[in-house]
Amino acid sequence: MKWLIVVVISWCIGFISYPLIWPRDVIDTTKTPEELTQTPQTNTLNSLSADKLALHSVNYPSQNSLDRDAFKASLNSDETPYMSIFRIMQLAEQDPLEALLVAQETQHEDLYGLILEIAGKMQFSNVISWLEHQKSTELYESLLDSYLRSLATVNPQQALNEIDLLAVEPMKSSIMMSIVDSWASSDAIGAFEWLKLQPETQSTLKMYLNTMYYYIEQSPNEAANLIASLPLNESTNYLITSMVYQLVEKNIQEAVDWLDGIAVEQRASGVFIISRKMAETDPEAALIFLNNQKQSYNLNQDYFNSALAEIASVEPNMMLARLDNYEARVQRDIIINASYALVEYSENDFLQLINSLSDNNKDIALNQRSAQLNQTDPQQAFNVAELINDPATRLESIINTITVWSGFDKRSALAAIDNSSQLTASQKGEISTQIQLQLTSSNIIYP
Repeated sequence: MKWLIVVVISWCIGFISYPLIWPRDVIDTTKTPEELTQTPQTNTLNSLSADKLALHSVNYPSQNSLDRDAFKASLNSDETPYMSIFRIMQLAEQDPLEALLVAQETQHEDLYGLILEIAGKMQFSNVISWLEHQKSTELYESLLDSYLRSLATVNPQQALNEIDLLAVEPMKSSIMMSIVDSWASSDAIGAFEWLKLQPETQSTLKMYLNTMYYYIEQSPNEAANLIASLPLNESTNYLITSMVYQLVEKNIQEAVDWLDGIAVEQRASGVFIISRKMAETDPEAALIFLNNQKQSYNLNQDYFNSALAEIASVEPNMMLARLDNYEARVQRDIIINASYALVEYSENDFLQLINSLSDNNKDIALNQRSAQLNQTDPQQAFNVAELINDPATRLESIINTITVWSGFDKRSALAAIDNSSQLTASQKGEISTQIQLQLTSSNIIYP
């Protein structure tokens, strides 16, 4: 009998304490029969269409609204705004639509793009209903771009389908380029194959070119073969330049070998890049490479000359010392490029370096240096211009310098003219008159 009493008492205690220990399993008698029959929703939301989700939010707003209000109220208790942002972004990982609504109601519009990127990456389609309500706003294009660009990284075909439904021209073309660019960043071959089937328009040509850059990064050998088979045009030159840049940073010889495999008329940009890169460590090798290109493959003379000038921008001293080996037109290009490279030289070092040049070449160097200095050091630019031997070139260089100088310091510019030892009295008067007529910040008369 005592045993039976103990059992009954234990059973009663268990019955009473059960809901206290497991509160989540207690039936909420305040819920409606319809709510009792509903099962918890997980990622099956993703399989619902945007329209069904929109209807769901309209027909059953009460519970979502209560949850959202509770979440918003809890945000007010956060110690910092950053914590609120963090929690909204956490919500976006589970339900981006709800995160967008919270962000909208708490004036966190700056989070829209980030939330939509998460939605796209996780392929949540329930945000489309929200996006459609933004069509009349200025943000719509950027918001749609954020969502579809992110979606394209995991499901490009779905992103392309959505753009047909959500945008019209010219917005459609702009976002289409963004989608294809995002697609190509992870799967250039797939994007390229899709582009080949599209009508040829200005937009598709741009997308084609951008995709090829990713193609080169992801599949350099296949890209090399493809580029080599393309007809020569501006786009092909861009692609060749990109290809050679990629190769030359890894291995110069690989770049040289690849260049040998394409048509002679396609090599110009590659020759520049390779010779310049060689010159950084071995200028002699760069010159040998150029000579081989010219002799073995009949490289166009203009390409050859431009490549020489490119080497001068890397190794100015060497190229100036060998200036007499080249014709006058090439000498000019070499001097100009070398002058850019020598801009950090002191005036004495610069003058000493060009002292051995002919008068004509020295004038080219001085004129170039004066033009480089007239913005940063107009007084020095003026002094250099006065050293030019040819009177016509000297006058032109002085006028160019004074014109820039007087724009921000007219008094000093006029003083330099008065003190000039190279200008005649009539030249000084004419230049001074022109300067006085200029309306600049240094001579405006305020009432």
